[in-house]
Amino acid sequence: MNRRRVFNKLGKISMVMTMILSMCFSAGNTKVNAWDGNVPHEFTRVKNIKYPKWWGRKIASLKQWSTYSCKYNGQWSYCLESSKKTPSAGNYTASVIENNSMVRKLLYYGFGGPAAWDVFGPDHDLKTAVCPDDSYLSNDDVKYLLTHIFLSGAYSGDWNGFSEELFNQTFGGSYGTNLMNIYRGIEQLPDPSNGANFSTGNTAKFTATYDKANSLQKTNTVKFNASSSESVQLPLQNNVTIHIAGTSNTKTGGTATVYGGQSFYLTTPATNPLSNYQSGNLTSSAKGKFCALAISDGNGASQTHGSWYQETADTLKYSVEWMGFGYIDLKKTSANPDMTNNSRLYSLEGAKYGIYEGDSLVQELTTDVNGYAKSSLLLEGKYTVKEISASKGYDVDQTSHGVTVTRGQTVTTNVTEKPKNDPVALTIVKNDAETLDPQGGANLAGAEFTVKYYDGFYTKDNLPSKATRTWVLQTKQVTYSNGKKVYVAGFNITGSYIKDRSDALYTNTNGVATLPLGTISIEETKAPEGYFLKGAKLNVTDTASGTTSSVIDGKYVAQINEQYHGAKLQFGNDANQMIVQEKVKKQRIQLFKSGEREGISGVVKGLQGAEFTWKLKTEVDNVGWDNAKTYAVITTNENGRAITDYLPYGKYLVRETKTPKDYMTAPDFTVSVTKDSSEYNELEQVKLVSVNNKPFASYVKLVKVDEDTGKKVTLNSASFKIKDAQGNYVVQKVSGTKVDTFTTNSDNEIIPVVEKGTVTLPLMLNAGTYTIEELKTPKGFLDLEKPVEFVISSTYDYDVDQDADPIVEVKIKNRQPKGEIKLNKTVMDLDTDTDLVDRSDLSKIQFVLKAKEDIYSSIDGSLMFEKDSVITTENSGAIVNTGSEVGNGIYALSLDGHLNISNLPMSTKGASYYLQEVKTLDGCVLDTAQYDAVFKQSDFTTKNYIKSFDVENKTTDFEFNKTDVTGDKEVEGAQLTITDEDGNVVDQWTSDGKVHSIEGLVVGKTYTLSETVTAKDYVKATDIKFTVKNSSELEKVTMKDKQVFVSKTTVGGEEVTGAHMQIIDEDGNIIDEWYSEGKSHIANGLEEGKTYTLHEDLSPLGFNLANDFTFEVTKEKENQTVEMVDTVTEVNKTDVDGKAVKEATLSIVSEKTKNIVDQWVTGKHILDIDKDIKSQLEENGKAEGTYMDEEDSMVMFSIAKSKDRDDYTFMQVKDGITTYSNIDLDGNETTHRVQGLVTGEKYILRETKTPEEYVQAKEIEFTAGEDEDQTLVMQDKQVSFTKTDVTGEKEVEGATITVKEKETDKIVDEWISGKEDHKIKGLEERKTYILSEIVTPEDYVKATDIEFTVTEEKVNQEVNMKDKQVKVSKTTAGGDEVVGASMQIRDEFGNIIDEWISDGKEHYATGLVEGKKYILHEDLAPTGFNLANDFEFEVSEEKENQTVEMIDTLNEVSKVDEKGNLLKGAEMTVTSNKTKNIIDKWISGQHIFDVTDEMKSQLKETGKAEGMYVDDEDSTVQYSIAKNKGKDDYTVMFVEDGITTYTNIDLDGNETRHMIQGLEAGEEYVLKETKTPDGYATFKTQTFTAEEGKDTSLSMVDEDTKGEVSKQDITTKKELEGAKLKVTDKDGKVIDEWTSGKQPHMIKNLTAGETYTLTEVIAPKNYKIAESLRFTVKDTGKIQRVIMYDRPVNNYVETGDENNYYFILMLICMIFIGRLLKSYLNNFID
Repeated sequence: MNRRRVFNKLGKISMVMTMILSMCFSAGNTKVNAWDGNVPHEFTRVKNIKYPKWWGRKIASLKQWSTYSCKYNGQWSYCLESSKKTPSAGNYTASVIENNSMVRKLLYYGFGGPAAWDVFGPDHDLKTAVCPDDSYLSNDDVKYLLTHIFLSGAYSGDWNGFSEELFNQTFGGSYGTNLMNIYRGIEQLPDPSNGANFSTGNTAKFTATYDKANSLQKTNTVKFNASSSESVQLPLQNNVTIHIAGTSNTKTGGTATVYGGQSFYLTTPATNPLSNYQSGNLTSSAKGKFCALAISDGNGASQTHGSWYQETADTLKYSVEWMGFGYIDLKKTSANPDMTNNSRLYSLEGAKYGIYEGDSLVQELTTDVNGYAKSSLLLEGKYTVKEISASKGYDVDQTSHGVTVTRGQTVTTNVTEKPKNDPVALTIVKNDAETLDPQGGANLAGAEFTVKYYDGFYTKDNLPSKATRTWVLQTKQVTYSNGKKVYVAGFNITGSYIKDRSDALYTNTNGVATLPLGTISIEETKAPEGYFLKGAKLNVTDTASGTTSSVIDGKYVAQINEQYHGAKLQFGNDANQMIVQEKVKKQRIQLFKSGEREGISGVVKGLQGAEFTWKLKTEVDNVGWDNAKTYAVITTNENGRAITDYLPYGKYLVRETKTPKDYMTAPDFTVSVTKDSSEYNELEQVKLVSVNNKPFASYVKLVKVDEDTGKKVTLNSASFKIKDAQGNYVVQKVSGTKVDTFTTNSDNEIIPVVEKGTVTLPLMLNAGTYTIEELKTPKGFLDLEKPVEFVISSTYDYDVDQDADPIVEVKIKNRQPKGEIKLNKTVMDLDTDTDLVDRSDLSKIQFVLKAKEDIYSSIDGSLMFEKDSVITTENSGAIVNTGSEVGNGIYALSLDGHLNISNLPMSTKGASYYLQEVKTLDGCVLDTAQYDAVFKQSDFTTKNYIKSFDVENKTTDFEFNKTDVTGDKEVEGAQLTITDEDGNVVDQWTSDGKVHSIEGLVVGKTYTLSETVTAKDYVKATDIKFTVKNSSELEKVTMKDKQVFVSKTTVGGEEVTGAHMQIIDEDGNIIDEWYSEGKSHIANGLEEGKTYTLHEDLSPLGFNLANDFTFEVTKEKENQTVEMVDTVTEVNKTDVDGKAVKEATLSIVSEKTKNIVDQWVTGKHILDIDKDIKSQLEENGKAEGTYMDEEDSMVMFSIAKSKDRDDYTFMQVKDGITTYSNIDLDGNETTHRVQGLVTGEKYILRETKTPEEYVQAKEIEFTAGEDEDQTLVMQDKQVSFTKTDVTGEKEVEGATITVKEKETDKIVDEWISGKEDHKIKGLEERKTYILSEIVTPEDYVKATDIEFTVTEEKVNQEVNMKDKQVKVSKTTAGGDEVVGASMQIRDEFGNIIDEWISDGKEHYATGLVEGKKYILHEDLAPTGFNLANDFEFEVSEEKENQTVEMIDTLNEVSKVDEKGNLLKGAEMTVTSNKTKNIIDKWISGQHIFDVTDEMKSQLKETGKAEGMYVDDEDSTVQYSIAKNKGKDDYTVMFVEDGITTYTNIDLDGNETRHMIQGLEAGEEYVLKETKTPDGYATFKTQTFTAEEGKDTSLSMVDEDTKGEVSKQDITTKKELEGAKLKVTDKDGKVIDEWTSGKQPHMIKNLTAGETYTLTEVIAPKNYKIAESLRFTVKDTGKIQRVIMYDRPVNNYVETGDENNYYFILMLICMIFIGRLLKSYLNNFID
């Protein structure tokens, strides 16, 4: 029964409250990083737990069931597959269980979970409920066991033998169901946290868009996914506003708080120039993901275990991609300011530009007078600026200007606009007036035209006196592609524009001359050569009409007008050509031809029949006589005279084309025409020519030349004789001397007045055939082989001498004798080990040929070759017959070693040459000897002279040997290699104690002798470089080897065994490797001259790894020794009192690599020490032996008492690895000997896991000793926390406290305050922390965070946090507490922090935080009270309690008549003046409540009545009635469904003074009567303000409607008595009736707006009954007058009365007035 009651009680516990609380708390030992499934963690078995025996007694199958309670990474771990065996202790990885919600919940809410729920909570007694009699089980064992069963069932379906139905049947009742209800209860709880993030991930990603209507940037909306109690702080950029979606809450700038579940977005003015924003890590109270873990040891037979890990919240950030805005400045300039500046025809003002985005027009800009325009605000991006319409004088710019607008910047777009202009295609064509083309020697080129430009539009009649610019153009001859020549002037005609006499041209962007808008004038100012200026005619023909306009001797004026694009010179349609015609100058020429003068008379006789042809000299010069044009042909008459026709201007060449018989033809002569024939009367110009004919003869010139070169032989003379055709020698007589031998002039035989190398016969020879015989040959030449023949004839084209006499030149050619050199080559052969000489190709041997002495030319004696100059085939003409010329004077032998060079030049003095070897075979010694070849001419017939040589080459010779450093011992087994400069192997051998010889190493090359394989135990010797001399003598080379010894010792100098040693070269290659074994090691593989590193790859564990030691193997031929030392570093862990601290995890981190080099848990168990070992230690102080470890490996060990200490040194050797530890006799480690250190390196000793309730000690930086052992001591301290009220005396329980590391915002501890102080976990020395109150106990204010620093002092610290209270009071204006007000406290973002309904007493606020501002907000005022304005207050950080008050006011409205009585039935409204919405409406005097007699009795006795009743909707209503002080009515308060309503009533239950509902203090309202009770006038609209802190009473008085009815005489307007009158409504109902008296009759309470009828039932005596009168009552309390007139009955006209005319006139007037009165009365109400 006890168990059933317990389980029944469990089922009634509130799950929701527990769930909320538990979700706020996290485990005390949380991790800071996300779970890494690749990192193994420690898995341990804690104890074996058997199932309850009570179960086993009832269910036999459960007797053997048991499990191990286990822990993983410090948290409880459970079997997820209970039928399998529990994994062994070890380090295993774990994966996160993502898809099993129930497993996550059981690990979270079950025993050992971070939010252990209900029966699994620390204070709940579950054992009594499940198995009270099983004493071997603790309460925690039962909780573990039950969690274990549930988890196995949820994960694998294996329920460990548990069955709800079976347990119900076996144990009775609902025992099994009660157990399963615990499972089901957890199943209903929320899933543990999956962390916090944004709808866009861990970073809230915002992208702004442009709200053009509001000129704002607005971002997308992002949601903060977290619980509503969790928040995140967002720092805002300047002038950025955050909006909480769905609310009106905003904040601009500063830091904003967003709570879980809220969505938010950002805005900023478009003009705010913001850069894209990326926040740092955001401050957040959100927690991280709860990870359910599945642990496996990798063995399928073992269970999967389940544990958990609490991550911290992911790092939250936010980023904003803002849009950028900027402006475009448009700056328009003229593309041609030279053209447009200061011109009236151009303006930059008024150009219209469009700004386009794509094809869409965004904005239009119009330029000002300076060409400037500025855009309005533009979105950042790419735009195109295009011109829509141009300004005055400019073309529309067709260019699209791409512009990129940058945020916050003004981008200037410079546009240059093309002014309208006409690229001057204008040409001025100059024509001859008769022939178009120029005549004679006249030239149409060179005519000058003055063109003037004016920057306005003018005609010839109003041209300004001064031109804007003036240009001078001259005509130039231009040849078209068809060959036609024209003479034109133009701006674009090359050479036409005379720059130095003109202003600057206007040019376009292409540099082409152009005309701006305006006017030009054209005038010829200079005629061309041979033409008249006067009479020049300027013609322009319109191409459309054909009409020609002309100007003679004047200016031609034309305008340049605007076109759609550009401008146009108005020369008549498309004409751009002006034709100018002019007259040429002409003359007639007379010619006289004379013969010889007569001997007797001396008269010159004219010759008849001589014909002369006239052509222009320039044409003849250009195209020749035959192709030149003939201008005239004249023939002389009997007087020898002839005359031409008119010849145009020019210089003529005149030729006698027919000569009279027996006369010589006259030479050509020139005649010029320079004047016009009108300028003189007679023309005579005569040229005299003499004629003399003679027989043909010629001089003869003999020239002596070299046959090969053709040069004149000038060094030595040659002598000749000449025979004529008859065989006679030519003999000439000069000055009485006969000459028959002719000798050439030379350097050695000078002949005056004769060119050297030649001889000219003194007299002419007549035409005929001649032969030349050489009598003397020049020295250095060979004799002629035969005579030379030549011919003189008049048909030949001969040269002429200085006197124009013909002369015949004859060349006599002679050859020279030549030299020849022959050479034969052989190579020596020695008997050596290696012969490297290749004798198969002797063509590789080369010689140079040079002049031994200066060699002079036999031709002219000039120096041909200086001494030692190179002789080439090109400079000498030599021929290579055998071998080849391979360079400039370098000759190679043939393959078999022969060289033959012929055709070498010889000299008159002899030629000396020499050959010298410049290149020989590789391996041969270069022959330095010179081989001389001297050639001398011995006669004039020998053509070739020969010189021969036989030559042998010797080879190089070397010997090599190998010894130790003494030089006495030959080292065998070394492999030696000789390589050349390119690294090629020349020879290789292994030393064997004998000398090694080589023949044929190449002279001049450097070789390297290398030891490629070193003999064992020797150092590789340094390479020996040697250079081969150009010598055949024997050379010797010797190489020696040395040794290096390595020693490994302790600090004491003893050799260390077990160190793994390496020698490493500079490239990191291992050269030698060994384990130290107690003696020095001889190194192998080393080389002289190289630097090596002695490296300890692995020190015996417990020794520091020695620093690498660098040493150099010297080249000195002496053996070397190298030493290395090992040291030890130890660590001791204690508290501040020096007591050893166990279970602290320490690590050593390399400062250089940041890697952990050693990690251990203090006080861990190392070895089980049995009695035998202890006995050996007591007897000998040392114990040693062997054992088999868990891996079946043999381990050797040795234990020895530590010197001067209480512990022991434990040494073990396993698999060749030696390890040292310090232990006590229980086998637990004492001082830790650090492993893996490198001496001289810097390290950091860190406490990575601190025992609970201890502060993590500051890290210790140290350097591993190089020469001494060292011991490091690390101490832990404690920091405690207390939570109290502001008095400091009362402990505040139930506050959730967190401690965060200030720098990283990482939570290091979290707990709920209780009665005792709390030892803070996870702290580190020298770090600053923030102590925060995360969940505040009800009725307390959240305290300000406390910042504290854990000092380095080894003294424990205390931290105290105090909570204050804030009381909120809701009162009336009179100070009474108000009941029923719905109150809220909101933060600055509008989030509701606390909410309650006032209950007539002060409220203690919950959820407030010190230092923050809040809004006290009345969400709903009790009906009848005004809604109070929000009240802002700040919770101070002072540790004093605060009180906040808010007052509710009321506004009452009384509706009464003029006497002050309650007026019922009036319909009233109150409207907000701000929103124009109706706030309240009611009907005055309506029935509110039935006041019973019992209530009245209570009111009479106590002044108050209260109770409860059920209304028509079956709702329970509480009421309270109380007498109003100083009033006749009562206040009734109703409470229904939590809503409180106040109103004023009388004892009949009717409302008296209406309490207006829904008003807000400080707002303005309008009180209006929308419907008035019948008979009353509507009260005027009343405006009022709901006062803050003050009640307001409004009175609304309705006046009676008042109608005054007057019965009057129509003529006297006086009251008539005795008329019986009545008033009826629209339905005919009589409202009032009376008899008129002396005063008008008053009628009250007629309905406003209704129409009534006034009827006269009986008229007064002598009066007619008046017509009924209708009138409408106006809505006013003023008196409204109604007048009815009666007409007397005797008021008529009699026939014959003398007053008829007057009466008729009066009657007409009365009728008229009557109609007016009737109209007036029908509408009159006053």
